[in-house]
Amino acid sequence: MATKSEILTHIKRVGSVVRSAQLRRALSSVDPNPTLYFWRLIYGNLLDVAVLEWCKVFGTDTEPTHWKRVVADHDAFRNALLTVLKIDQASWAAYWEKMKSYRDTSVAHHFDDSPVTHYPTLDVALESCYFYYSYLIRELRRLGETYFPDDLHDYSARYAAQAKDIAKIALASTAKIKERVY
Repeated sequence: MATKSEILTHIKRVGSVVRSAQLRRALSSVDPNPTLYFWRLIYGNLLDVAVLEWCKVFGTDTEPTHWKRVVADHDAFRNALLTVLKIDQASWAAYWEKMKSYRDTSVAHHFDDSPVTHYPTLDVALESCYFYYSYLIRELRRLGETYFPDDLHDYSARYAAQAKDIAKIALASTAKIKERVY
């Protein structure tokens, strides 16, 4: 069984994925193509953090924060995850490869100067985080920890709504600023 500290580390990782993804979505829903480089950088950084953190949990097995370090029954967990995501192992592997490839070539390492032609979508990442969080929160509750919300999906929705309210004001406040630095 994983320690409380290990579980909390994983909770923080999936929380970071969810907050980064939802904040990026909120900003993009208000202005999908901002003219200020300031916002473009923030949008990109939010995507990069979401992918990087997701890969720490669902990427390479050797990561110290990979889910296999916390979950005892790997096969049962993987099967349940795929069932919840409504995908098969091949689809999961393809998604995993796209996320890892983006992380490796655009976020964590530098292989060449080729422009990025594929930005990963975060739907599966979010759903996998919601699923894993439900596992983690059950383990935390058994250890007596009550601080974190019971349902990450609900938290995510509330966070997204608040982020969108903030994004509207923040983007509107910079609407009249002309880009001066290219």
